[in-house]
Amino acid sequence: MSMFLITCSSSFAQKNELKELEKLVKRNNTTETAALLSTVEKMLPQATDDQKAAYYFFKTKNLINLANSGVDFNENRSKAIESINHLIKFENETKSKKYTTEVTALKNTLLAELVDEAIDSNRNKDYKKSSRLFEQAYNLNATDTVYLYYAASDAVNAKDFDYAESKFKDLIKLKYNGESQTYVATSQTTGKVESFGFDRKARDLAVKSGTHTKAETIFSKSAKPDIYNNLTHILLNKQNYSEAENYALTAYNLDKDNVNSLLNVLFLYYNTNRLDRFEEHAKKGIERFPQNEILLYNLAIINMQNNQNEQAKEYLSKILLLNKNHFDALKSLGNIELQKDADITNKINALPNTTTSNKKRNDLMQEKRLVYTTTLDYYKKAQAINPKDESLNELITQIQDFLKNN
Repeated sequence: MSMFLITCSSSFAQKNELKELEKLVKRNNTTETAALLSTVEKMLPQATDDQKAAYYFFKTKNLINLANSGVDFNENRSKAIESINHLIKFENETKSKKYTTEVTALKNTLLAELVDEAIDSNRNKDYKKSSRLFEQAYNLNATDTVYLYYAASDAVNAKDFDYAESKFKDLIKLKYNGESQTYVATSQTTGKVESFGFDRKARDLAVKSGTHTKAETIFSKSAKPDIYNNLTHILLNKQNYSEAENYALTAYNLDKDNVNSLLNVLFLYYNTNRLDRFEEHAKKGIERFPQNEILLYNLAIINMQNNQNEQAKEYLSKILLLNKNHFDALKSLGNIELQKDADITNKINALPNTTTSNKKRNDLMQEKRLVYTTTLDYYKKAQAINPKDESLNELITQIQDFLKNN
């Protein structure tokens, strides 16, 4: 009998405290609400499912109130997301739907706030902030995997590569591909194409009602190549070639028409000294992308690093045929030409100081002047495109001084 009375007394107390919690939450009294939540939490083992759900609901509301009042904003909003998810899971498991409607409304409101704030941060180029906000949006609604993709992509923009790496790997584990269909139609009022997002029924109803015409479906490409390419690029920069290789080859096989996939494979093979495979893929790349300036320039640079200047010049010359105002190609051609100066200078310095050596010295000085004149021609063209390159301007001044005095 006494045990029954204790249980009833505890249940009665919980009901009173839950009523008091409801009043405190409505008054936005976050301090007293937090204190009373701690008291109620100790009684949860004896509480009914509906009472437990009430506790989780008021806890969620208080965390949102704390965040909105500016108290530990990010921490309390993250806790609110966890609490919302916990309550939804709890009500699904216990078949208790007492707070489902209200918590769903809270979830949708918070999700909209997170996404709007993330978009604003992205527009303001605060990419680190937007990446974290998109992650919170994903944590709140894990079915919207696209938010995790946005979080990873914005982390790359923020150069927050460790964070981006972990999110891209999560996307791969989730087998995310990003393919989607967006439903659009033309407004009869404005004449503009309007998007109905993923809601085909809404689009079809608008067309049927006569407010819209020309129903269309826009298909987005798979995001898989982008995910694998970004992950490859991050790992290559960390010189983690063994892990990068699988991602690089996967990206390349997924989309051979993506020049970034090819470039990652080329850098991988070059930096791991597998030059036979490098040459094989470089040849395929030139056949597939004969007019891609980025590919041609990167191949030129790799050849320059390998002291294969004639091959590098061939690539750089192809770039200038496509784009005569390519600054880096012009500067690189000047750099290649200027490299000849060291050999000529060594030959001059090796000559004995005799009358019979004067003719040879004059011939070599003439070669030196020709090298400087040719180099200057490339540099001046590059300077006209980008007059603010300080190292280039300094080289031009030095060459002009030499030619003036010699």
